Amino acid sequence: MKKISLITSLLLASQFAYADGSGIQGVDDNPVSSSVVPWKFTLGAGIASVPRYEGSASNRLRAVPLFEVQDGHFFAGTSRGIGYNFSEVQDMQYGLRLTMAPSRKENVDTHLNGMGNLAYAAELGGFVNARFSPWYVTSSLAASSRGSRVELGGGYDLTLSDADKVRAGLELDWADSKYMQSYFGVSAAQSLASGGVLTAYNATSGIKDAALKLHWTHSYSKSWFSNAGVSFKALNSSAKNSPLTMRNSATTVNFVVGYNF
Repeated sequence: MKKISLITSLLLASQFAYADGSGIQGVDDNPVSSSVVPWKFTLGAGIASVPRYEGSASNRLRAVPLFEVQDGHFFAGTSRGIGYNFSEVQDMQYGLRLTMAPSRKENVDTHLNGMGNLAYAAELGGFVNARFSPWYVTSSLAASSRGSRVELGGGYDLTLSDADKVRAGLELDWADSKYMQSYFGVSAAQSLASGGVLTAYNATSGIKDAALKLHWTHSYSKSWFSNAGVSFKALNSSAKNSPLTMRNSATTVNFVVGYNF
């Protein structure tokens, strides 16, 4: 039971990171898989300004937990979920992982009145990441009872000094019609429950959003580090045209302090 509770806690925390765009870059998001790598841990916490929900007109402050563990091919944590990296090559990783699809509560914003709550849902997926220093590319696929989505990204890693590194990148997120309907669609019953404020809307598959991301990691010592990040996301297609969407673009800002041991 304790193992199940720990796994559930990690998944719920990773759901926050993925859903709010506040995934932490202070840890290696392309983990090196080697049987000789001993147990490695990262602990930390911070704060983030994130949208109340995707498409909302305002942001809110949330606490950002950071916990990462890696042992050889296995990894688990709040930034990457729980997974296994099959690669033996440092600059090319591929594997499977388990994360959580974003949840949403109706009471987080008055504009969601009548929509009801979206509970947590486990997402099973895979990833392929590669580095061509200083460039990198990332890709992932995730599927749950809410639908499926594919993320593609790429960018540039810049080393400013021994203590400072900057990562700048672009990400595209495609989702199928089931996923889009889950988060941006409005059923006839939900429209009625909103008192007619929200019109019925059928969302279709397409590129859900495009995001520009910038992260600055500073190392205070061999173990202590901080990460400051900002991202600008623009909704597209059915997500942009949804009656739930009050603002087509959103800015997320986060700051986290962590310790590696």
